[in-house]
Amino acid sequence: MRQRSPISIAWFSALASAAALSLVGAAGCNRNSGKESEATPAPSGTASAAIAPDKKKARVRAPDLHDDRFDAKIAENLPKVPDPKITGPDNAGAPLENQVFRDRVLGFVRKVAAVEKEGESVTCELPFDVRGLRSGEPSSAAEPPGSSPKPFRAVVWGYREGVQVARGEASDASLCVTLKEATRRAVASGGGTKEALGTTRLAIELPDHGMSILEHEGKGLELDHGLVPLRSFDKTLLAKRIDEGQAYLLRVLDAEHKGAHKYYHAPADAFEPELHTIYTASTGFTLLKLHAMKKDKSLLDKTKSTAEFLLSMQSRDERDHTAGGFFYTLDLKRGKPERKLVVGTTSKTIFTLLELHALTKDAKYMDAARKAGDWLISMQLPTGAVRASLSQHEGGPWSVQAKESTLYTGQVLSALSRLHRATKDTKYLDAAASTAMFLVQKVEKNGCYVGDEYRKPNPISSSWLVLSLLDFAKSTGDKRIEDTVFRCSRELLGRQWKRPEDAYRHGRWKGSLSSSGTGWLAEVMSEVFMFCRDKGRDNCDAYKDAVVAAVRQIMQYTYAPENDFVVKNPKAAAGGVFWSVRERYVRTDSVCHAMNAYINILPFLGDGVLLELPEMPLAERLAFDADADDKKAEAEDRAGGDDREGADEAPMSRAEDPAEEGAMKGPRRGPMSGTPDDGPPRPRFPKGLRPPGGRGPRPPGPPPQGMPQ
Repeated sequence: MRQRSPISIAWFSALASAAALSLVGAAGCNRNSGKESEATPAPSGTASAAIAPDKKKARVRAPDLHDDRFDAKIAENLPKVPDPKITGPDNAGAPLENQVFRDRVLGFVRKVAAVEKEGESVTCELPFDVRGLRSGEPSSAAEPPGSSPKPFRAVVWGYREGVQVARGEASDASLCVTLKEATRRAVASGGGTKEALGTTRLAIELPDHGMSILEHEGKGLELDHGLVPLRSFDKTLLAKRIDEGQAYLLRVLDAEHKGAHKYYHAPADAFEPELHTIYTASTGFTLLKLHAMKKDKSLLDKTKSTAEFLLSMQSRDERDHTAGGFFYTLDLKRGKPERKLVVGTTSKTIFTLLELHALTKDAKYMDAARKAGDWLISMQLPTGAVRASLSQHEGGPWSVQAKESTLYTGQVLSALSRLHRATKDTKYLDAAASTAMFLVQKVEKNGCYVGDEYRKPNPISSSWLVLSLLDFAKSTGDKRIEDTVFRCSRELLGRQWKRPEDAYRHGRWKGSLSSSGTGWLAEVMSEVFMFCRDKGRDNCDAYKDAVVAAVRQIMQYTYAPENDFVVKNPKAAAGGVFWSVRERYVRTDSVCHAMNAYINILPFLGDGVLLELPEMPLAERLAFDADADDKKAEAEDRAGGDDREGADEAPMSRAEDPAEEGAMKGPRRGPMSGTPDDGPPRPRFPKGLRPPGGRGPRPPGPPPQGMPQ
């Protein structure tokens, strides 16, 4: 048995302070322009009021090994904070299992924080040393309550409206004494009165024993690598997440332009001041799935309004090889599209336009899709690969990005295959066949686990190969292509983490550490599962099981009341799927991919608990060497496709592919060197007070001006 080392709550202090720094000049955007209601809250920052911060001023100093931000307040106020007398319980009570332990730790901290007079007695219901955790026997009379052969270190944090307002740390051989002293210091840091922690939400960490606890509605929740792990779920919870995701996606749409933002910076409560064509198309595609599921006409109407934004972003210039392509972003500050057309943006937009045409029979959607398909054909190379993008500096010539991306090549193949099925026009099938043969040859040469000129083999590129060949197989009925789809899908199944004792990793894919990557792979596996059933193949449930495991993984990355303690505006964040344990922003595609997987798989799920991951017994958990285990698992993740040393996100988030894959002109997103042009560096933390991986968290909130969105 094994247990993940909880991500240290220490890095949440950097989240809070960095979010506050970002807000000084956050490039936010209020979607609803003052029209929001309580039911559909919007971020508070506005594009007109926001000023992009100076890059040098926005840099965040890496914290020292000791977090001294509250030291002055603690020194000033600690003498007036009452020091209660600790008493043990009359009897041993229930054995110390995980939930009992968390609740008792939280309850004791709350009692200490509420003490008003010096010398008051406070009962500590933790009367066990580590040797007695299994048996439930109290410590010997000579030992202080809660003593351990290994000294305890405790950190008590207080959060209010997403901001860290208190912190206290202490060490002692007795857990009760340690918690008491850490709590007294937290009270002192917050002002020194019993009200200091009264309206805060507490987080309590025992960093040397691998345990973190988060307060929620009077209970102590488990934290595992900074996540509140979801240890079981059923269809009822999944349906609830679908409703919450729908509400979130509707909030992402700009009230005036109807386009979608790419990022919601939840700790700073702000959107970036851009609207993205591909994320608008993805949002519309998911809303149409929801419309098919719920028969809600308002969802179709909302998608039709987003389509007006999509159509406005299509180039109509016949003179310069851009007609039919879709511009990547609309800059809300300048009121102009970015002069960049990416084949992935155009391909995903075709998906949505075809679905809209099938529902409405409105010719404008098919006309736009055809023009887009013709532009994609013009971007093909003789090999069947595709040029990634066209871009233009103001007034200059168009430049071509010709490096081959399996992700983009797959997106183009899917778009052309779907166009052929919708139109029966053989020019789209012929073009699709050229690209399909390029991908098949890549499989024959390198196997199913593929990379490209941007990155080494990884699960995201490999899953796009699967979906695109699946789309081509639907157009042609070619059994050889079908066999390749299932062979490569089975290989991807073998790269999914399957460790029920590891709630942090179980269900995601090695080499893909973001929620978007897990969601996308779940979406692809759900499509493979349905295709498998339609073809009458054997062992289709293996794909369903993979989706169920991934769905659980994604849901623990979804903002909900249980885990929104670092969020400024919980109502605006609700239903959003945050990117990673370090990056607490929501990227719109994370939500779309998750929702598509949820909707696809829901009709095939039974009643009752769908998946359950048991907790390790408390004594084993506290004794487990989590650091060594994390290092081993990180090595497997790197071998799975993350080819940068110290990397801590999915390859998708830091690839050099233009636009959709997380990189644009300028410094790359991801772990940064700390030079002025890089913007804020990731804070560093001492050993034992950092999340897994080579670096700590990047500060949340909108990036400084010049940073890629």
